[in-house]
Amino acid sequence: MELMEKVSYLKGLVDMAEFDPASKETKVLNAMIAVMDELAKTVQSLSEANDQLCDVIESIDEDLSQVEEDLYGDEDEDEDGEEDDEDEEEDGDLYEVTCPTCGETFDVDEFMLDEGEINCPACGERLEFDLQIDDPPAKEEAAEAPSAE
Repeated sequence: MELMEKVSYLKGLVDMAEFDPASKETKVLNAMIAVMDELAKTVQSLSEANDQLCDVIESIDEDLSQVEEDLYGDEDEDEDGEEDDEDEEEDGDLYEVTCPTCGETFDVDEFMLDEGEINCPACGERLEFDLQIDDPPAKEEAAEAPSAE
């Protein structure tokens, strides 16, 4: 039974009971039923307004989805961002660097290394990179050569 129907049912019960209209109890019951009737009308009105708002929101959501599809099309990007990872790999190798001051680990690319220095994103410490790489395999070969003689 709907709320309005329940209030009407209560109103009918009070009317059928044939209480003395002049008694205090009857006046209280009639006042309570009048308040319940107003509350039921308000709830019904709010429910209808809520339904209308839900329809408008659904319409806006559909329109927004259409706009997103028009703008972005069918990108092959997974929700977990796998496409972004592939793009980074194509741009160049990433190197993991640990800041000696704060211990924060972050990635740098070849372009950042070529600059020779970078500030730590966590603590701001200036980190310098020396790209002169000693060739350890050559030293190992030289060390192995005398022992092979």
